[in-house]
Amino acid sequence: MKQLPALGLETRIRLSRQGGFAPMQALSRPREIDFAQCDEQQRGQICSVLQGCLPLDTSDSGGADRRYYQVELHYRREAQDDELVLRIPEEQAPGELVRLWDKGELT
Repeated sequence: MKQLPALGLETRIRLSRQGGFAPMQALSRPREIDFAQCDEQQRGQICSVLQGCLPLDTSDSGGADRRYYQVELHYRREAQDDELVLRIPEEQAPGELVRLWDKGELT
């Protein structure tokens, strides 16, 4: 099972909505989150949402006609940049992830 890496203040997250038969750029509405701009509680909430998304990740499977949320984590590990990309099917996405993408906040 995948594990969420340690995410520090240099972490950036990009959330977008992708896929479907006729993907439209306007519907993807990418959202950027910079951990340096979040307080400790917000970072903890975001990490909790991401941890809950790990078992739902379908990055290794197909399904081109399916809508999904793409979560791109850009972080540093052992003094080098790294990236983790998750694809969460729209119908399985936790409400917290949808709110984070839609409004940029969890509450």
